[in-house]
Amino acid sequence: MKKLIYFLFLLFLPLSVKALVNYNITDYYIKADILNNGDLKVSELIVLDGTFHGYIRDITYKNDRLSSNTNSFIDNDIYNAKGITDMKISAKIIEDEVSFDTLNEAFKPLERVYFDADALNGDYVESSIQNGKSYKMYYEANEQSVGYLLNYTIKSPVVIHNDVAELYWTFIGDGFEDKINNLQIKVNLPSSDDSSKFLIWAHGDITGNIDKINNSSLLATMKSLDKNSPVDIRMTFEPNIITNQEALTKTNENALEKILQVETKRAEIANEQRIFAQKIYNIVKIVTILFFTFLIFWWIYVYIRFDREYKSDFTNEYNREFINRYNVEVVDYLMNGNVSANAMSASILNLIYKKNIAVTPISDDGKKKNNYQFKLINKEGVSDTEEVLLDFLFESVGKDNVFTSKDLERYAKNSKTYGSFQSKYSNWVNCVLKDGEKCQFFERNGLPVVSSIFILLIAILISFIVYYYQVDFIFAFLIAPISIIFLIYALLLKKRTKSGNEDYVRWKAFKKFLKDFGNFDIKELPEIALWERYLVYATVFGLAKEVQAAMNTKIAEYGALPEYFPNYNLYLASHIERTIFSSIEGANVAQARASRMSSGSGSGGGFSSGAGFGGGGGGGHGF
Repeated sequence: MKKLIYFLFLLFLPLSVKALVNYNITDYYIKADILNNGDLKVSELIVLDGTFHGYIRDITYKNDRLSSNTNSFIDNDIYNAKGITDMKISAKIIEDEVSFDTLNEAFKPLERVYFDADALNGDYVESSIQNGKSYKMYYEANEQSVGYLLNYTIKSPVVIHNDVAELYWTFIGDGFEDKINNLQIKVNLPSSDDSSKFLIWAHGDITGNIDKINNSSLLATMKSLDKNSPVDIRMTFEPNIITNQEALTKTNENALEKILQVETKRAEIANEQRIFAQKIYNIVKIVTILFFTFLIFWWIYVYIRFDREYKSDFTNEYNREFINRYNVEVVDYLMNGNVSANAMSASILNLIYKKNIAVTPISDDGKKKNNYQFKLINKEGVSDTEEVLLDFLFESVGKDNVFTSKDLERYAKNSKTYGSFQSKYSNWVNCVLKDGEKCQFFERNGLPVVSSIFILLIAILISFIVYYYQVDFIFAFLIAPISIIFLIYALLLKKRTKSGNEDYVRWKAFKKFLKDFGNFDIKELPEIALWERYLVYATVFGLAKEVQAAMNTKIAEYGALPEYFPNYNLYLASHIERTIFSSIEGANVAQARASRMSSGSGSGGGFSSGAGFGGGGGGGHGF
């Protein structure tokens, strides 16, 4: 067991360590001074912000991809240096803004150790890599900014031609694995060069810029550089500035004209890329503006045509009149777009109201009835959906055309019959949905969904172009998310027909009347003979308890009225509502309990999660 725990610890340790490391390079400053002997004295400041243990910097002085058998002034190994010396590494917490002046501030020197196992915070390890050195610097931070300062010398990178001296150096190689923000490279000559030979170029991401600061310095800048993107700088200058040329490579060639030809061609290619990029940018900008303009107008049209409800002719605050074209359970579908447990409770009450079912209290705790007996009297005037409900209650749940509240709850919660309860309840719900669809309460129009899918496809195409060509136009990045929002909006649209909305508004006013039932004076209320039916609709609106209490208060004002409200009706509506909800919940609990636990041993049991990784598959559809 201990071995297993140890194995799991070793397995997940790298993942946990990686999860703790989260940083970005906020600034990268390089100052390179060309010395009188052609060496390059470099100071690098790498600023990391976040949580990390340290940083590794690989520096090479030789590029094996350069060739010695070439007259080219691009891939010639004459530009390789001869080594790296005088490395000094230091670090500190960065609290202020960074500039080249930061390189002159006091940093804490890191101590060199020779093995990773011996390294502590504040140490560094130097190791050899092909044609260079790797420096692993230990200086950790937790949600802080740390600057790593490396000072070193590149030996003899300057090349001496007959007519010019040249430095052609890659400061950021293609092996740099992090994105760099705010890259700035400054190169200084040993002395001022007022001649026409002081020329500068930079190569890499074409979003960068290079400029002369004065007659002895240049500055290359980039706001952002993607990982594995090399940056090099090339400069020519008067050879006599290098006073000690003994160790330098000499070509004995007049190179300036050839270098100019090479760089002119490279500049033309880069400028063609810039022109193309600008064209792509302009196209994306125009397309994005047109896209959003169309989407705004189309969204407004979809809202007006497919979302905004029709204006109703009914404007009263309250409605006391019933709509008799459909049964009470269908009202739930109209008001909410689905069928809830309230609809079944209301349907049972409605059958009682229509004298299809007779109800008798069974027990009495002195205050409320705990159980009721329901007896089927007849099926006269019942709809097909009501007949489905009656068959469910009196044939499946009950016996000999009789069932009780407790019978229904036991049937739903029993491990042998909960499945039958759920199946028959779902069947009844589907019947109500079909009744609602026949009433044509809601419009059917797939245009918003079809158009939203088409718009999303266009948005994906534009987003791909933006990503592929790295177009920096912020509104273009919003196209896909907003298109997805529009698709969701289109999928959720459910506008009522004119007649459907007319009924909806009237039922909404009817619901408000029931909700405020207790606030009306007894003289303002409809005749008491209708109150029992009002209670039926209060149930479908989820107001049974409140309306029943209000009615009981009003009945007390009238006095005893047994001819309208037999004693059991005082609590019947809320009792049926509780019974239906309890039965549905009980069936769900019974289903959960019946689900067998999964087994990893292969001995059988409940399904485990994560299907779809075996061979085969397939699907099906209707036609």
